[in-house]
Amino acid sequence: MRAEDRHTRRAIGPHPHRRCLGIILALLLLGLPGAVEARQFIHGNLSGETVWTEDQAPYLLTGAIELAPDATLHIEPRVTVRFQAEARLLIKGRLVAEKAHFDGREELSNREMIVYHPGSTGYLRHCILENVELNLDTSDVAVTDCLITNRNGSGVTVARQAAPFIARNDFHNNSYFAVYKAGRRSLNAPDNYWGAADGPGGVGPGGGDAVNAQVDFRPYATAANGEHVLLKNHRLDRRTCRPGDQLQLEFTLFNFNAFAHDLILGASLQQEGRRPVHSAEDDLKVRVKPGENVFTRPFRLPARMPEGRYHILWGVMKNDLSTYLVLKNEYDALTITPPGTPPNDLEGR
Repeated sequence: MRAEDRHTRRAIGPHPHRRCLGIILALLLLGLPGAVEARQFIHGNLSGETVWTEDQAPYLLTGAIELAPDATLHIEPRVTVRFQAEARLLIKGRLVAEKAHFDGREELSNREMIVYHPGSTGYLRHCILENVELNLDTSDVAVTDCLITNRNGSGVTVARQAAPFIARNDFHNNSYFAVYKAGRRSLNAPDNYWGAADGPGGVGPGGGDAVNAQVDFRPYATAANGEHVLLKNHRLDRRTCRPGDQLQLEFTLFNFNAFAHDLILGASLQQEGRRPVHSAEDDLKVRVKPGENVFTRPFRLPARMPEGRYHILWGVMKNDLSTYLVLKNEYDALTITPPGTPPNDLEGR
């Protein structure tokens, strides 16, 4: 067994760098009643040019999925990729992803992985890797501005001869190493936040997630590089209604940061070929504390509103309206019926 494998095949038990993820472990989307169902089931091999899009998400990976050497997989922003137990995404071609969520299983006995093999290329930018180990056996990969948290092992494992670019990430509650570098060759990993202001643990000086001796962790960030708020779930109180009705929208947000965020919960309805419908007076200002938060806000429909199918855009933005932390498009989520439709007919649609 190689050294880079040995350190993750450990006995399950106490470890000085294991921290309880607390509420996050009980509230992951995968397997929860009422959670968003997977729309695409992925297994086997991928070839050619493949794009995973938000309107087809979430994607559920089963078994070992291999991306061929001449193939490219592009994962668009706001796409969730879920892993069944022991599922692995094996990259021999090119994988690029930005603002995607890679969601592994919470059970300690599982080991879900993304593996960049020798000769593979790509990047992960502004992504969330949750309970998924990233294994890098290539130098032609960049991992930047991501949140990496893995209860089931190390966040990132780097092979002996590999020297990928790993910078400006936030490592949080990885149960073994935040970054483990096999062999004797050192790995430069600058400007990462290791989960504590005084730096990484292990051979590092601080109380953050551990690194081993081959990881050159300086300089390191003393506070989180990013604001990591994830829309874990979203619900409407009904899927069919009439003009003038009032909907209730439920947001389930998970704040991975150690500090609270003051945010605004917004929403709009969109029908193909028409201007969006807003209910700005119902936008809700909230404080999102670390961990899981559930909020409900109303949405008043105009008295005159064309019937038909509508998309819903769920938005979570900063109080100063400068930045969206969450922007999720739910396609064909709502049906507006004619004003005179009886209530019984509404229920049957």
